Amino acid sequence: MTNFMPAKRLDLPGYPFAKLERIASERRSRGLPLFDLSIGDPDLSPPLYITEATKKALSDQSSHLYPSSRGNASVRKAIADWYKGRFGVELDPESQVCVLIGGKEGLANFARGIVNPGDIVGVPEPGYPVYGRAGCKLVEGVKRTIELKPENSFLPDLREAEGVKLLYLNYPNNPTGATVSDEFMTKLADFVASDPSMTVAYDMAYCEVTYGRPIRSLLEYSSNVVEFHSISKMANATGYRVGFAVGDADRIAALVRVKEEIDSGVPLPFQFGLKALLERYDEQHPPAEVTESLDVYRKRREQVFDSLEKMGFTPFRSDATFYVWFKVGDDEVEFVNRCADSGVLLTPGSGFGKAGTGWVRISVTAPDETVEQAMHILSNMV
Repeated sequence: MTNFMPAKRLDLPGYPFAKLERIASERRSRGLPLFDLSIGDPDLSPPLYITEATKKALSDQSSHLYPSSRGNASVRKAIADWYKGRFGVELDPESQVCVLIGGKEGLANFARGIVNPGDIVGVPEPGYPVYGRAGCKLVEGVKRTIELKPENSFLPDLREAEGVKLLYLNYPNNPTGATVSDEFMTKLADFVASDPSMTVAYDMAYCEVTYGRPIRSLLEYSSNVVEFHSISKMANATGYRVGFAVGDADRIAALVRVKEEIDSGVPLPFQFGLKALLERYDEQHPPAEVTESLDVYRKRREQVFDSLEKMGFTPFRSDATFYVWFKVGDDEVEFVNRCADSGVLLTPGSGFGKAGTGWVRISVTAPDETVEQAMHILSNMV
């Protein structure tokens, strides 16, 4: 028996995706069939030039030394150059760019530099669990839920965010796939301008996973925000754990200060993998390998959309991300559990907050045959 008690801030339900990983591991260990469409971990490979750049950097003596918490200077310049070409936004690589150990780390640590105990944090639901957990609970903030409703195309009512210290937003959206219009971006920029003390953490992890017009940056409309990106979704490189934050210099400085106390930066080989990707862009035009991956995800999504509609479901059709979001009733857990018993792993919407109850997320980051077999199994269940 022990008297040990963890910190009260850890009084959180288990991380939603950890349970899915345990179920998948158990089925594999028992030799049972598994069709995993839950966690968005791409089955496609990163472009070869990313892995080659990473390997090459390993032979450089500087790669064996401590990296900078802010990120390598040449990588930060590549990020600023990419932003100029991709969005037409000028950034100072010295003060407005920070390399991250993946988007998740940056989104979490950013709150440490912004939120004091008792400050109000605006958390969209359904939404990425990190916002309300590491971005609020673990920094002792006060959560204000901003419900994203299907009748409003999963866009927030910004009036609900008045008075928050930090507001998390994510478009293209995980888990719904929703995107925003130029009109909404203008409205959001006006909202930001109305309260200069407020900070918007704009998560753009899926900005390059789109099937229509290129996604716009909020920094095209407002300077008092910070945007977060990740190579995980841009280039099928979730295990590299490298991303970046850009935006207002004072807010980036707060993030860097936190990172100076907590980590020693991203290993250089992975930073150079990110640099290799960004340098392959031709302004708004992604490299061929990125486009080819999107073509695969597009076809899989269309297959899932069509299959679900034949089953009688009404998925939320969108033109971004590699997810499909659909409603199954008032309580999705029973449906998800029945699917798991048949070997099909899906993500319950309630894992993204109470507003996701009744919904299910399917990820198409699995081989074609896995997606096809999973849809066949589901069709026999309904």
